[in-house]
Amino acid sequence: MNADFDNELRQDFLVEAGELLQRLDEQLVGLEAAPGDGELLNAVFRAFHTVKGGAGFLALEPMVVLCHHAEDLLNEARNGKLVLGAVHMDALLESLDLLNGMMGAVGSGAPLDMPPPALLASLLPDNRPAAVVPVAAPAPAPAPAATGGGTIDDSEFEALLDSMYGSAAPGTVAPAPLPAAPAATIDDDEFEALLDTLHGKAGQPGAAPPAAAVPPTPAAPVAPAHHAAPAESTVRVDTARLDTLVNHAGELVLARNRLLSLAARHGNEALAEAAGELDRITDELQSAVMGMRMQPVGRLFQRFPRIVRDLARQLGKEVELVLEGEGTDLDRSLVEALADPLIHLLRNALDHGVEMPGEREQAGKPRKGRVCLSASQRGERIVIAVRDDGRGMDPEILRRKAVEKGVVDAAQAARLSEVECYELIFRPGFSTAAAVSDISGRGVGMDVVKTRITELGGTLAVHSRLGHGSELELAVPLTLAVLRVLMVRVDKRLLALPLGNVEEVFELDDGQDGLLDGRLVARHRDRALPLVDLVGWAAAAAASAGRHVAVLHIGHQRLGCLVHEVLGREDVIVKPLGPLFDGVPGVAGATVTGDGRLALVMDLAGLASGDRQFPTSLQLTG
Repeated sequence: MNADFDNELRQDFLVEAGELLQRLDEQLVGLEAAPGDGELLNAVFRAFHTVKGGAGFLALEPMVVLCHHAEDLLNEARNGKLVLGAVHMDALLESLDLLNGMMGAVGSGAPLDMPPPALLASLLPDNRPAAVVPVAAPAPAPAPAATGGGTIDDSEFEALLDSMYGSAAPGTVAPAPLPAAPAATIDDDEFEALLDTLHGKAGQPGAAPPAAAVPPTPAAPVAPAHHAAPAESTVRVDTARLDTLVNHAGELVLARNRLLSLAARHGNEALAEAAGELDRITDELQSAVMGMRMQPVGRLFQRFPRIVRDLARQLGKEVELVLEGEGTDLDRSLVEALADPLIHLLRNALDHGVEMPGEREQAGKPRKGRVCLSASQRGERIVIAVRDDGRGMDPEILRRKAVEKGVVDAAQAARLSEVECYELIFRPGFSTAAAVSDISGRGVGMDVVKTRITELGGTLAVHSRLGHGSELELAVPLTLAVLRVLMVRVDKRLLALPLGNVEEVFELDDGQDGLLDGRLVARHRDRALPLVDLVGWAAAAAASAGRHVAVLHIGHQRLGCLVHEVLGREDVIVKPLGPLFDGVPGVAGATVTGDGRLALVMDLAGLASGDRQFPTSLQLTG
């Protein structure tokens, strides 16, 4: 084989085995909760076996050895010789972690180390000393002998698979030639019965009777040589090519906006008709390209059962994780971006929300707590919620802790509403933990969640009921490739505000604004809305402040931006401004508008962080 072919095979193995190992994480946690689930047990066994086969083909001996020992343990369970317990699951999960590490080494070209003997010993059903025997190179499968029909037992079947995959078990020899039946075909039911027998299902209730010998049937006629095989319905595409296609589609959106603006300005009927047709085709193309970027949110969720399981054991709690809405589609760029924030939310739910088993029993609750991770689509936003049935949050305790830690002063704390008290958990340095631990207590984490979600153009909301539990809900745009914005004018400058953060727009009346705690605010819906004058921020030449207010929801804050004119909604592609603008607060990039002008796209997280002197929304009096 040449080097390019070897690399191609290695990459295919990394992709396919990586997908299997990702599913294994969730499957093993599920198997621990239901060790008698035969279907799940067989799925886990097949995953280890498939990874072993691919690793054997690439001569990755340490992976083969580890997978084979995991197979041995799982096969004992499949044959009913043992019931998988906590010790077995710990060993299997540790093996999975080691396999993931080996996959990373294979991807980087680093050498693989043999698995620790202690881990291999923990995978042996009878705790025999683990002997790591080098894996022999696969020998060619012997030609079948032309004898009468017969059957093979489990060990012969596994040996045959091992020889086919190039992954003979450590210390075993190649299987002896197997008697072959004359050319025959079997139907689907007979094939399933044969597989059930070979995989140890025959003794299970409801299983098909053993297929001792498959009766020969007349040979099927040979298909003509010119008969074409059915074409594959899927194709694997490199993500770089997909991103390039998305970028080109984005440029087409900008050109479409420009043409629509020209058509509206010149009033040419033929031009307007052509622009309308281009508008329709561009929308369809954009939707198709965006669909190619989408992945089920289940790909993100499948990593969390293991995390919750390990954390619950560390805390000494009993917790059930329920996943909902796993089929909801999400932009692939958001899958990794949301991983860390959701881990923080789950840790918070387990550590601060769910009570200890004894405490739950005293409160009349089940010993096992319940945490639900759900996803749904609302319009053009994805909403992900983390709910628990724990103790809930006490607003008074939150007020007291915020004052103790200097997050707000006593006067500000007294004016906070119940919802605003809940949102204190997102303030830097805030924590209700009595002591610092490996899990919580340092006042970081939830602040990181708020910052990251805001950077993605998302929002956070908190709901809680004392004694019944809490819910933290985050909403993010459906895609980050094309941004829908509200165009506003400040003097002669155009600014683009991410539409997902815009709550409403209103015109400021005389006497509606004033000062509160030294801060410019506007009375709006019987509350004080902090204001930011974008005229000064943009260094515009206008002498007077704008009188139009765009109300923004940035993280847990509400902020009003003063502008001169609100122009309307537009779909844009954000382009970076280069190193000269790195670190400029409030600027995320730039875009070209439909009339060919340049507009700055606002970084609302940076805008809010540069304006930290104002408190959260305060009640106006008088």
